[in-house]
Amino acid sequence: MHISAIIGIAAGLASAILYASAWTGTVLGLFVLFFLSPMPVAIAGLGWGWRVGATAGATGTLAVLASGGTRSAIVYLIAVGAPTATFSYLAMLNRRSEDGTTEWYPIGRILAWATLWAALAATAGILSIGSDAAAIRASLLELLDKTLFVDAMSPGGAKVTPEQKTAFAALMAAFLPWAFATTWFTIAMLNMWAAGAVTARSGRLARPWPDLTAITLPPGMALAFGASVLGMMASDMLGLVATCFASALLFAFMLVGLGIMHRLTRGYAIRPLLLAIVYAGLLMLPPFSNLLVAMLGLAEPFLRGRPPDNQQPPDVT
Repeated sequence: MHISAIIGIAAGLASAILYASAWTGTVLGLFVLFFLSPMPVAIAGLGWGWRVGATAGATGTLAVLASGGTRSAIVYLIAVGAPTATFSYLAMLNRRSEDGTTEWYPIGRILAWATLWAALAATAGILSIGSDAAAIRASLLELLDKTLFVDAMSPGGAKVTPEQKTAFAALMAAFLPWAFATTWFTIAMLNMWAAGAVTARSGRLARPWPDLTAITLPPGMALAFGASVLGMMASDMLGLVATCFASALLFAFMLVGLGIMHRLTRGYAIRPLLLAIVYAGLLMLPPFSNLLVAMLGLAEPFLRGRPPDNQQPPDVT
């Protein structure tokens, strides 16, 4: 067996083990292990080529199918295996220009595909809970009765009225599209970045490390964001699906906005403090802070070509 096939199989098995282990431990373990499950596939794809990444994704899917069943394997394929292998392929896609230089597939277009995939994955997650808004709220209410509200039924427990339960379930239903889309997008892109950093430092990354502070998104994404925001005003499932797309697009523009801030503050002594304030705001004041940074990302076409005089070359980190 060729060494690349062995690497792909080993990476797929490692990813499947992380994915399967995530559902058998604590909540912290669930988050950390599931978060890391795309990493072996991404490293295989970026370091040894898209075919090895595809082998890793297929191996991981088959391993999860054998150990966890069809439903778990489908979730792995949609959330981990297929998208990670696809993004690895796009990251290594290139062509020769007329002057003989190599043109690599733009990082902004990879973000655009990741945005679409995150929105579709979030939509699939919503539809797996219920076929309409009422069914989703009912499913969440049933889940809450078995978990969060179980203490309210015991003697001496805090009393929660049916109206309060219904209101909380409705709030969760409205929050789920945002949670699904942004969580998946974060997991996918951070794993691609980390895998790229690992393979670059090991010398396995054929693509030169891009300047992540100069990412530009396709122009149509701004129109799509506006349309999805308007769609959020619709009732029932259409509004929830529109929220999935709006959340993913908002996160993509937020990343562009953060890149602009990193770019414009290069070389200034106050840069660490400014960036620390921005990131603290993103963690502590969502969604308003996220929206403000995304607005900066939406303004990127007007800021393009205006780097600061003290601009420094990009680094892997």
